[in-house]
Amino acid sequence: MAQIKVEKAKIDQKQTSLLIIGVFENEQNFSQSKELDPSVLTYIKETLDDKDFRGNFGSSMIVYTLGKGPMKKILLLGLGKRKQFTDEMARIAAGKAVLRAKELGTKEFSILQFSNLDEGLVEAMTEGIALALYSFDKYKAPDPESVKVEEVTILINSDSPRFQMIAEKAGHVAEAVNFARDLGNLPPNDCPPAHLASVALSLASEYGMKARVVERYEMETMGLGGIVAVGKGSNNPPKLIILEYNGAGDAKPYLLVGKAVTFDTGGISLKPGDKMDEMKFDKCGGCNVLALLRAVASMKLAVNVVGIVPSVENMPSSTAYRPGDIVKMYNGKTVEVLNTDAEGRMILADALAYGIATYSPKAVIDMATLTGAAIIALGANVAALVGNNKQLTDRVRRMAEKTGERMWDLPLYDEFHEQIKSTHADIKNIGGRPGGAITAAAFLSNFVGSAPWVHMDIAGTAWTQDGTYERSYNPKGATGFGIRTLVKQLSEEEKPPA
Repeated sequence: MAQIKVEKAKIDQKQTSLLIIGVFENEQNFSQSKELDPSVLTYIKETLDDKDFRGNFGSSMIVYTLGKGPMKKILLLGLGKRKQFTDEMARIAAGKAVLRAKELGTKEFSILQFSNLDEGLVEAMTEGIALALYSFDKYKAPDPESVKVEEVTILINSDSPRFQMIAEKAGHVAEAVNFARDLGNLPPNDCPPAHLASVALSLASEYGMKARVVERYEMETMGLGGIVAVGKGSNNPPKLIILEYNGAGDAKPYLLVGKAVTFDTGGISLKPGDKMDEMKFDKCGGCNVLALLRAVASMKLAVNVVGIVPSVENMPSSTAYRPGDIVKMYNGKTVEVLNTDAEGRMILADALAYGIATYSPKAVIDMATLTGAAIIALGANVAALVGNNKQLTDRVRRMAEKTGERMWDLPLYDEFHEQIKSTHADIKNIGGRPGGAITAAAFLSNFVGSAPWVHMDIAGTAWTQDGTYERSYNPKGATGFGIRTLVKQLSEEEKPPA
């Protein structure tokens, strides 16, 4: 990852190959403009007067300084209308700055603070820069002509130590997001459940956490029937991965549970072949949970967090579970399987029930690429939230508003529970097409009891797909959606009440 620094410096003193200056739409003035060489400033103002560059959001224009100043080039970057400018727009604009810098082949550049300085702005700019720099090129031959950005300096007009700390925290979070992207983008032949288990053990060793990997036959003994049933169709055995971070003594932990189906064929209820390759992303919820524990540990947050990742490969075979099977789950409830492609809720249910019974958490949040119905309801840019605790759900959504990771809560009315009642078992694993995202959550609610719980369906947002809104900081592939929101929530949790 490139080094991102925050400095208090006058732009006429900062040696840089490229200076990026954000300009609001139809405005001539910008911070520290008087520090530019008069001839350069005059040229910029004439450009703005002539409307050659209007400052429309995302637009850009190169100004060559011809040696008049310590910077070789200036990039004017449009920020749109000042009144409409938000931290999310700052995040996107910073990402656009990175992409333009890469196009120009620069290894280093400086970027002027976009608007009035505060923590949110520096955090957003840092995240936009770090996330836009990401690329997944593990399987590509090296390009000898490519130039990687190695250093970025955010120039501010205030004391830098405080804001450097903000940037460093944001950098830890961005590193975790990119870590999750790396895992999510791995092809299924290189990422069976055993690989995720190995990653978890490495994280525990590196960051001083406690890790445990429960194997299939131990799961059978423990009664984790849902995970065993889904995983038994594959030659790659299922794993239950547990990571524990202790940063707050004996305090009750947050429990984070993430679905990690390393590849989902649908099992006996086989999916259509079109876009089945995207089912490598069905592990993104679990990848995100591993990344969240990495972020929390690297930031040394004063909270306790337990991450549980049930990981399976859902394959059709002579040993696969079948439509019509009745499976006994960890908490004793029986499930009639009507569709083997509704496997995520089966493994999540066991992991939730086990985690709550074992750790008595203060709150539970699960992340899963669970239903296509969530995409039909909210599109590919908004995650669905369903829970049993309004305070917790509202808190997650408020944090999401700060991070630009859009989420919306759906109601869990009694009628949805009726849809998953089974004739031959306690419940069935699908409730029909109506309200499919909610009936999936209704299924999960049978395994959380009274614990405060919110379910995050990230089926539309976990990777870039049809309908995904283009954001400069989200390259194609896994996005790491939800990590920044939950890290912010856990960071707020460690603060004492006002």
